[in-house]
Amino acid sequence: MQPTKLYQGFLISVIFFFVLTSCGSTVDSGEDYGDILDSPSGLILTEDEHIYGWGRSDCLACHNLNNIHLEDRSDIGVDVDTIREGTFEDGEEGCSTCHGDNGT
Repeated sequence: MQPTKLYQGFLISVIFFFVLTSCGSTVDSGEDYGDILDSPSGLILTEDEHIYGWGRSDCLACHNLNNIHLEDRSDIGVDVDTIREGTFEDGEEGCSTCHGDNGT
């Protein structure tokens, strides 16, 4: 038995609703790993703190450029706009400048 067009329309609407509501809030504060400067190594990543990404040079496989460096989480007042701009200009090449070689 084939579903009616009304049923199909209802089903599509429900799926569309769930897709839209699963996107989260309209205010995005980006990835939050706490104040990285509180760690003993500061900005430099360590194996203990970066377990799943340690030894990888392809940072953007896990970290989306559009979702990093959106807020100053350092508590020292860094210029996030300048850092973000540099991130887009340098891409993965710039990650090691602040965060070390990540074991590579």
